[in-house]
Amino acid sequence: MTWLLTQDGIWFNYINHNLQNPFFDLLMPLVSALGEGGLVWLFILFLLAIFGNGTGRKAAFLGTVALVASFFLLDEALKALVARPRPFLHFTDARLLVALPHSFSFPSGHASTSFATAAAIFLKHKRVGGCALVLAALIAFSRVYVGVHYPGDVLAGAVLGTVIALLVVSQEKALDKIVVRVKLIVRSKSEN
Repeated sequence: MTWLLTQDGIWFNYINHNLQNPFFDLLMPLVSALGEGGLVWLFILFLLAIFGNGTGRKAAFLGTVALVASFFLLDEALKALVARPRPFLHFTDARLLVALPHSFSFPSGHASTSFATAAAIFLKHKRVGGCALVLAALIAFSRVYVGVHYPGDVLAGAVLGTVIALLVVSQEKALDKIVVRVKLIVRSKSEN
């Protein structure tokens, strides 16, 4: 375990310092901001729900469930349970290009919610999902570059987010039944 943590620190410093260049210094904070609060994903899911055909709407629904599940299970619960300090608290020379986050580091919430949403979309709508996975990878990488996550945080977030997407999509039929039941309850209450 010590070896993994050491490697995580080495790779953090390499990405945060050695890949430094003016273009990335401008681009990566913007890419990182896209993942803030899942807003870019909510926008993409909204577009899929409005303009997508049946497959697009299904991708939007499953992507939304995966996003919400990832947020609560990984970004809220697991992050508090692991309580890993951010790298800038360990490496005082870390280059910080965004505002200091006040939560813990593992797993990356940006990476987990991005990959949960993008993978769920990909499993239902390959063309849009492929672009979404590229965006998710950029957002995850940006979190290390801007100095707020170790590479292990974003890799774990990506893997765990993808696992959540796989679980959500595997339960598609059960989720459809829940939606039908909710619609019936709402319809019966509106008729009374």
